[in-house]
Amino acid sequence: MTDPEIPGHEVSSFARMGSTSRMEETRGGSSHSAKPTLEELLEELVELRLPAMAEQIPLVRMLTHGVVSRADFGLDAIADAKMAVDEACAQLVQLAELGTQLHCRFRQGPDGLHVTISTRSTDPRPPSDRTFGWHVLTTLSQSVTAHCDVLPGGGAGIVTIELVLNPGTSA
Repeated sequence: MTDPEIPGHEVSSFARMGSTSRMEETRGGSSHSAKPTLEELLEELVELRLPAMAEQIPLVRMLTHGVVSRADFGLDAIADAKMAVDEACAQLVQLAELGTQLHCRFRQGPDGLHVTISTRSTDPRPPSDRTFGWHVLTTLSQSVTAHCDVLPGGGAGIVTIELVLNPGTSA
């Protein structure tokens, strides 16, 4: 598509629909097909914000697949990571205040992939650690923590689940 205001300027359909997201090349001049070095992975942060609705969780699952594949996770570890992130999102969507966003952050650390998922909730308590879903999280992750930061004025808070995922062995 060509933008009528700028002759010869290509605009994606997302930009025409009002998307504010941008893509930037952070590794100056390097090839997209080359595997990133550990140092490059440690510097990268991938974030996604989307409506806190169950219908949106497949998007987070797709992003998780891409991030862990790029971090050289094995096939079993990819499936485990997707299931863990899916479960964390599902728990937070249940607690989310109507109309809020789910905020997902992925950052590679020396001890694994750190995934932080948070949302605003009217019930300022972390998810219960006595549920089957929590058992799934602890089984599939190197570590799992949950906390809630109460917002000023009380009655609401930001509920967060943090996961550290292991790459396992490459298949």
